Amino acid sequence: MYSLNLNAGGQRELYERACGRMAQLLPGWSDAIPSDPAVALLELASYLSRMQNREIDTLRARHYLAYLKLLGQAPGKLTPARMLAVPGPAAPRPGMRFEVDGVPFEAADVPYAGACRVKDVSLTQGGRRRVLRADAPLVFTHEAPAVLEITLSAPLPPGMPVQLWLELQPEPGRIRPGESTSPPIRLPAQVGTGGARRSVPCRDGTCGLLQSGYLTFTSPIPFDTLLLRAEGEIEGEPRISAAALYPVVLEQRRTRSQCLDLKPPFRLPPGWEKDRFLRFFLPQGGGWREETRLFIRDGLVSGLPAQAPDTVRVAAAEPDFPALYPLRELPMETVCPEERGILPASLRLMVEEDGLWYDCPVCRPERDLTLPRGCRWDEARKALRFGDGRDFCVPRQGRLLIAGCVSTLGAPGNGAGGLLVRDGVILRPLAPASGGQDGEDGKAAFFRAAREMEQPARAVSPADYEALALCAPGLALDRVRAVPAARLGGAGPGVVVLAKPRSAAPLPPLTRWQGEQLSAWLDRFRMIGVPVEVRGPRYCPVEIRLRIQPSGPVSEPALRAVALRHTDGVTGPLDFGAELSYTALFSALSAVPGVETVRGLELRALSGCGRRTQEGGIRLEADALPYLDRFQVAESQAGAGLISSSPGGV
Repeated sequence: MYSLNLNAGGQRELYERACGRMAQLLPGWSDAIPSDPAVALLELASYLSRMQNREIDTLRARHYLAYLKLLGQAPGKLTPARMLAVPGPAAPRPGMRFEVDGVPFEAADVPYAGACRVKDVSLTQGGRRRVLRADAPLVFTHEAPAVLEITLSAPLPPGMPVQLWLELQPEPGRIRPGESTSPPIRLPAQVGTGGARRSVPCRDGTCGLLQSGYLTFTSPIPFDTLLLRAEGEIEGEPRISAAALYPVVLEQRRTRSQCLDLKPPFRLPPGWEKDRFLRFFLPQGGGWREETRLFIRDGLVSGLPAQAPDTVRVAAAEPDFPALYPLRELPMETVCPEERGILPASLRLMVEEDGLWYDCPVCRPERDLTLPRGCRWDEARKALRFGDGRDFCVPRQGRLLIAGCVSTLGAPGNGAGGLLVRDGVILRPLAPASGGQDGEDGKAAFFRAAREMEQPARAVSPADYEALALCAPGLALDRVRAVPAARLGGAGPGVVVLAKPRSAAPLPPLTRWQGEQLSAWLDRFRMIGVPVEVRGPRYCPVEIRLRIQPSGPVSEPALRAVALRHTDGVTGPLDFGAELSYTALFSALSAVPGVETVRGLELRALSGCGRRTQEGGIRLEADALPYLDRFQVAESQAGAGLISSSPGGV
C-alpha cells in the first residue's frame, strides 16, 4: 500500500489498484470474499480518498486564509498608487481631485501653501560645478568633497519645519535599504542668506543618497540657500533627477462618500460640497438625528434651530454612489457595497435604530466581548458582515449609511503622468505614479507564502549564504560565492562569503561600508559557532596571445567577445575560483566566422592567483575572479583579413 497514489482517480479505480497491489504483496489473495476485513478496509480507504480529493479540489478562499494563518502570512492588501508633484502659483487643497489619463488622483497631503520653490540645484565635485536640468540628472562620483547647493526662489522664515524631497533614480540591482541599514555617508546641512552659513541638524530620509526621500530640518534663521556636504565614501553612483520643496502628495483614489463633524461656525472646507449629495445630522441621545431642513449657504450650514448644537455632522456622497442599504435584523447579515476597489480603512458606517443613527465601527471585536454595534470587512467576499450576537449584536431593522468610502484602481494607477490642471491649479509631477498594487486573493497569497517559506531562514549550506547575501538591504551585489574557510587556509569551522559589488568601475573592490552591512545582515542568519567572514574578490589578470589563419574578413572585437565569455568574470560569466579551459577557448575561437585555423593560442595568468593545468588552461584559487587584461591577435600569413577596432589590440 505504501506506493499507492491516493491523490488521483475515482473510488472504483483506487479500489482496483489497491487490490492489485495487495495481490502482489500476498500471492494468492483475492477480493472474492466480501466479508474479508482487508476488502472492507480497501473499500473504506478508496471511499475516503475520493472524498478527500473532492474536498481538495473545491478549496475556497476561507481555506486558503486558514492555511495562511497557520503559516503566519497574510494576503496582500489593495494599495493605491502615489505620486509627488510641484504646485504652481495656486496651491491645491486637501482632497482636491485631478484626472490623469482618465485616472482620478486626490491631493492627500498639502503641507505648505507658500510661494517658495526650489530655484536651482547644483553639485560641486572634483573642481567642477554642474547644474541639475530636466534632461540631465546630477551624477555623484567618488571624488571628494561633494557639495550639493540648493537655492530657493524666496527666503523661508525661521522656525518652520522644512521638507525637501530629493528624487534619486534607482540603481539597477540595488536592494532597497531597510530600517536598520546605516547610511554610507552623512549629509550635514548648512543654511543661510548671502555669505553667512549656519549648521542645522538634518534628518536624512534618503539613507545616504540610496533612495528617494525627504530631508527634514528646522532653521533658526531665515535662509534661501541650503548646502549639503557628503561626508564619507559615496556608495555607487547616486543620480538626483529632481528636487522639490514641500511637494504635494497625490494618491490614486476616489472619495465616494465622506463625513465631517463641524464645530461653530459650521463652515465646510472650500469646494467640499461640490457635486455631492449632502445629509445633515444633529446629536441626540447618544446618537444622531437626521435633519432635512438644513442647507449650505456661502459655505456655512444654515437653517439651524435657535439653540444651535455643539456639533453638526455632514455626510456627503457622490450622486452615482449607492450609500443607503436596508437592514433586516438577520444574524450574520451581509451587505455588499456596489463599489469596486474599496479601501477597508476608509469605511465609516452609520446604522439606523428607531429613527436615530449610531456610529457602527468596522473592526475585530475584543476576545470574549460582544459589542452593541459593529461589523467586519470580509476580504474574501468584499462585503460587510454583521454579528450574530457573539461578537457583535444583531443590528435592528433599519438602514445602513456608508458615510465614508474611498475606492482605488490599485496597480492600474501606476505610470500615470503629465500636467495636472483643475480649477486654475497646475501641478507638475516629479515622477510617474507608482506603488499601487491589486488586492491579493487567498489562492495567490497561499502559493506566494509557500514560495516565501522555501527561502532560507537560517544559513546552513553555502547556497543559503549566497541567497541571503543577494537580499542584503541597501547593497547592489553582482556576484556572491560562499566557500568553507578551510579551502582558503582557515582553521576550524567557518564560512567565507566572497562578494563582488555591482559598479561601473573596471575592478570594483568591496568597500568597508559594504562589508560591514553584509556582515551585519548575515550575522542574524548564521549558525551558532560558525564564524562568517566577508571578503571582496582578488582579481586575477589574464593574458591571451592568439595567432590565426583567416579565411576572410574577421573582426578583432568578435574574437575578443568570444574570449571574454571563456576567461572573464568581471564583464563575463565566470565565477569565483573558475577554471579557464584551454580546449573550450580554442574550440570557440576556431568557430568565429572568418577564422580558418587557430595556429597558436597561449593562455597565461599574470598574477599568483592561478596555476597552469596540464592542458594549458588556468585553475584559479577559490577567492579569485579572472578578468581579461591583455588580448593580442596576430595573423599567421600575409593577406590582411583582420579588422581591428582598437590600436595596439593586434
